[in-house]
This record gives sequence, structure tokens and C-alpha cells, in this order.
Amino acid sequence: MKILDKYILKSFLRPFFATFLIVLFVLIMQVLWQTLENIAGKGVSIGFILKFIYYTTLIMIPQALPIGVLLSSIMALGTLGENYEFAAAKSAGVSLQRLVRPIVYLAFFFSAINFLFLNNVYPYAVLKQKNLYLNIKKKKPSLALVAGSFNSEIPNYQIKFDEKYGEKNNLLKNVLIYDLSSRRGNQKVITSKRGKIISEEGSRYMTLVLYDGHFYENHLSNKVSFNKQKNMPASNGDFEEYEFNIDISSLSSGNLEDEKYKKSYNMLSVQQLGDTIPIMKNGFDEFIKIRSKNIFNNVLAKDLYQYTDSLKTKNIDKNILENFTLKNKVQIF
Repeated sequence: MKILDKYILKSFLRPFFATFLIVLFVLIMQVLWQTLENIAGKGVSIGFILKFIYYTTLIMIPQALPIGVLLSSIMALGTLGENYEFAAAKSAGVSLQRLVRPIVYLAFFFSAINFLFLNNVYPYAVLKQKNLYLNIKKKKPSLALVAGSFNSEIPNYQIKFDEKYGEKNNLLKNVLIYDLSSRRGNQKVITSKRGKIISEEGSRYMTLVLYDGHFYENHLSNKVSFNKQKNMPASNGDFEEYEFNIDISSLSSGNLEDEKYKKSYNMLSVQQLGDTIPIMKNGFDEFIKIRSKNIFNNVLAKDLYQYTDSLKTKNIDKNILENFTLKNKVQIF
């Protein structure tokens, strides 16, 4: 390696490590701002929080590396230009392409390293981080509730609210609940202006307390016909406070180290993605086959009258218009 190449690489690597670490820190903090507020202070041990940060760091490295290369290249070349070293090199007969050649080679080397990292380490980190975060939310079901959308993580309930606030982040505003515990669809609806979630670590029940609300419930029976169900009674009423327990034993019984989610595309390497293509194709073909059978049965295709084919290929003229009468030719034009 020539002295010029060593000098260019030294000028590049000196700011590279600093910019790479700064960019990595910013990307990690961006993720932590979005997720750590739902984890910290909720009874989760510091060990699992550090694990989450570790896996997040591994996920952010492939994104921070190209940004670090870009910024350090700009800084290195800018320094060379500021110190008139480009002019000195040009006067000595060294072209700009020759000056940046070691940086280009190093960029290709970093690209290969980044690809190997994305193919081997990144899927592992995503697998661990995703499962750890979901298991933590299951340990604290109140964390799984997100404002502004229907939440289906709680068994037998669909819960929606506008805002979650309070010191423990367990107070709700404008709550809408669909009670599906009857196993007969959406027969009970509860609305309230305010709500409160009470859950203790290790408990199999989560208590939901609603204030200033209204409920409506249909009383249906599976033994009556659909027409009679329309005349079945319904009940509704207002309440100042309504409290009920939700069984969450199916959520809290798991281990934080469980890995139940393994089939996401970003959890697989290139080879594993290639292996899933035949499986996905077989599943899609089976879906199309079942779908076609359902359509065939729904439209009562067997009862359709079967017309014989009216085309006689042996009498068809190669000139398409000659197969029509003069009157039909006029209509075509």
C-alpha cells in the first residue's frame, strides 16, 4: 500500500468511528423513545431492558454504517480540500479518481461486511427483540393497549379508546368495548367517558373500571330461528361506575424468553427466504383451489344449462370478416 493510500484512509477512518457511533446512538434513541416508555417502570427487570437495548443496537448497526461512511467521506474529502491538498495532488499529477480510490475500495469492503451482518446477525436480533417486546407486553397487558385503534390482544374483547394517560399510564378516555365473551358475535357494547386499568404482576385477572358510561346488550339464543331473533329482548342502561374482571391467564402464563414469532420476513436470511418461496406458493395454490370451489358452489354452477359449442373450426375462414353475413359486416363497421 502506497503512502498516499495510507494517508487517505487515515483521513477517512479518523472521523468514521466518531460519526458511526453518533449516528448509531441517535438511531437507538429514536427507537427507545418510542418503546422504552412502555417498558420502563412497569415491573420489568433491568436485565431484560438491557437485552432489549442490545438487540436494538444490533438492528440499528446496518442502518448506521452507510450513514457513517457517507458523513466521514464528506468530512475527509472536505478536510483535504480545505488544506489545499487536492491542489497539491493535482499539481503532482495525481487525479481525483486516484485520490478517492482507497475510499471506494473501503466502501465496497464495508458493503460486503454489511451484507453478511444483515444476512446473519440482523435476523437473529429482530427475532429476539420482537419476541422479547411482545412477551413483555403480554406480561403487562395494559402495555398492549394502544390508543386510537381497536385492541384485540385481550381475549374475548375488542377495546378502543382515544387516550391513555396518568402517572401509571393506566387511565383511559372515551372508551368503547365490544364484549365477545358470549361466543355469539358482537352482542354487547359498552361505552364510557373514562376508564381505569388495574392489573398486578402475576395475577390472572385484569380489572377494568369504567365511569359515566352506557351499555347495550342483545339477548339471543342459538335455539331460535333468525327471524325470531329479531324479536328477542335487549337491555341497555347508563352507569356511573362499572367494574369487571378479564381473564388474562393465557397471556401471563408464558416466559419472557419464549420465541413464538419466527416466520416474519425480516427474521429470515436469504437462504431461508428462498426456502419459504415453495411453501408460500403451495399455500397460495391451495387457497386459490379452495376459493374456486367455494365460488363454484355459491353460484350453483352445476345447475347452469350446458350449451354445446357453437363454433365449428373446420368451417372458419382465415379472414375473420368472411365468417359473418353482409348485414353483420355492416353492423361491425
